[in-house]
Amino acid sequence: MTTLILVLFTAALIGILIFGKKHEILIANIMNGMLFIGLVTAFGFNSNPMGLFYLTVAFYYVIPMYGVIGLFAVMKKGRAKKQNSLV
Repeated sequence: MTTLILVLFTAALIGILIFGKKHEILIANIMNGMLFIGLVTAFGFNSNPMGLFYLTVAFYYVIPMYGVIGLFAVMKKGRAKKQNSLV
């Protein structure tokens, strides 16, 4: 179930970043934040070894996604500058 949720969130994040026209970086940050909060909450509710899985996913998947979102933000800013230039 967790894998299915991660796949759906990933598809939604990438879709928003690629096809979004307005405020896509903000929406992607909010979605990633919701996923992070959900995984940390799941870790808190599971005090068994399965709970460590949620924490591991949060550190190895969700936190690097902020880097991907930042990369898309930089690329978008560069593309907007290039379109506004006369060169």
